[in-house]
Amino acid sequence: FAIILIGNLGTVRQIWQGIMRLAPGVDLSTGSFIDRLRWTFQGMVQFIGGATLPYGRGDWYWIPSRVYPNEPITEFPLFTFLYADLHAHLISLSITLLVIVCCIAFLKGRLQTEMPGKVIRWLQYGMALFITALALGALKPTNTWDMPTYMIFAGMVLLYGALRYLKIPNSFLKSYAPWLKRVGIAVLMLGALLGLSFLLYLPFSRHFGAGYTAFDLWKGEHSPFWSYFTHWGLFLVVIFTWLYWETHQWLANTPATALKKFLPYRDLLWLGAAVVIIVVIVLLAIGIQIAWLVIPMILWTGILILRPGISDNKRLVLFMILTGLRLTLAVELVVLRGDIGRMNSVFKFYYQAWTMLSLSAAASFTWLIPEINNRWKEGWRITWQLGMACLVASAFLFTMLATTDKITDRISDHIPASLDGMTYMQVSTYNDMGNDLDLSTDYRAIQWMQDNVKGSPVIVEANTTEYRWGSRFTIYTGLPGVVGWNWHQRQQRAVTPQEWVTDRVAAINDFYMTEDRQLTTQFLQRYNVKYIIVGKLERSLYPALSLAKFELWNNDLWQDVYRDGDTVIYQVK
Repeated sequence: FAIILIGNLGTVRQIWQGIMRLAPGVDLSTGSFIDRLRWTFQGMVQFIGGATLPYGRGDWYWIPSRVYPNEPITEFPLFTFLYADLHAHLISLSITLLVIVCCIAFLKGRLQTEMPGKVIRWLQYGMALFITALALGALKPTNTWDMPTYMIFAGMVLLYGALRYLKIPNSFLKSYAPWLKRVGIAVLMLGALLGLSFLLYLPFSRHFGAGYTAFDLWKGEHSPFWSYFTHWGLFLVVIFTWLYWETHQWLANTPATALKKFLPYRDLLWLGAAVVIIVVIVLLAIGIQIAWLVIPMILWTGILILRPGISDNKRLVLFMILTGLRLTLAVELVVLRGDIGRMNSVFKFYYQAWTMLSLSAAASFTWLIPEINNRWKEGWRITWQLGMACLVASAFLFTMLATTDKITDRISDHIPASLDGMTYMQVSTYNDMGNDLDLSTDYRAIQWMQDNVKGSPVIVEANTTEYRWGSRFTIYTGLPGVVGWNWHQRQQRAVTPQEWVTDRVAAINDFYMTEDRQLTTQFLQRYNVKYIIVGKLERSLYPALSLAKFELWNNDLWQDVYRDGDTVIYQVK
């Protein structure tokens, strides 16, 4: 529920801002707190009087995924699945969860075996190590951003489990101290995990050039605190409550005399506290507003991880909290070199943080409920329950409003309910630069190609700019085209000259525009084109005189194999 079925608190902020915008003379970028109260009151009067919030179709699922000013993307899983764009982070989500499950399995197994006996038990651990490495390595070709974070996470969990639970008989390497043997085997296991994760995907790595490989210090605008709370507020409140209660229980069960053992380190502790305060002040001074909350919570979580007697379940959740909080702080300090501002740096690392913090909040919530019901005073219990109910309901507003908005955000009102992602084309039109295109003709032609074209021949079709109707045959058939989506092709080949992509885009335009037979045949031979698409989109983009060559040279350079009105597919001879 926490990771995938609720949103952030952005819908509440969106409603509030919408109400304020109903008031006359509103400027949300400059208004003071008093101004906002006045606008809220005036807007409520307008809203009660029948005015509608100033939002259109698509806003209810889009705006909460952009809670920060300017370009950062604050996407989360429910938005990802509603938007239904098959991006890398969507595909990798299940793999990252598999890595976490593998880490839990290692902790639960506790490596309770003795060397060299119990061979079957060791084979089980070996297989678990192999599966974990397989999952970790899969993140590189799937969504490379995830690999470092989850590799560090899995490596730390494996080291902890091995160092704590590995039992080694005295007869094995008896000349070495037990702790040294345990450390050595733990390091070997870690090396096997990391080595396998790279080795299993070596064929991919040999042919992969990463275009973004360095970080820079972020010197631009930082996250406003209330925007940060809008995105993370629900999880932070749950986690903060659980940290408080764990600390309360720890102190309640610890005699005051236990503090005496810290007396020899008193000066060092004061120095550490002073360093933390200085760090927070410096970060606040350079504009990192979240420092006053995140730095103390990181420190607090780190102390609780080291608490003696805590269960592995809770220690793992604390480590997930620590990882998630550090990720949210990291994007305030560094940015991936080559990013658009810090758009993708926030987007990708926040997505990892959402996984960590949502699961941690869910576990914390589960542990809190019996404690709150049985051990909290009634006044505190009711206050917390009411506050939590409001937060959960606020996050669930996105689930209801965004889902409804996305369901109604259709290219046509006549689309039947279906799981077929092509159904809309049967009853929809698309206006391209003033030309209404009947998509049903493309639908039938695409179906013909799906049913009749064998292998992976190259096709050529009109290439349009981003976010326009284009590349539709390559998208829906999976067949390779001369070039794909212009920007993504350049972005994913950042280590190569951009001309490798832009030259192909220009070549496609020249191919459809030219009336020269030699240039036409050179294009077909150079890109090994087997099928040519001439549909309504091509006829709207290119002059009829240029397209006349397809009929003129039919049964000569190519042959029509599909014809449906103005939509023709030619097979190159």
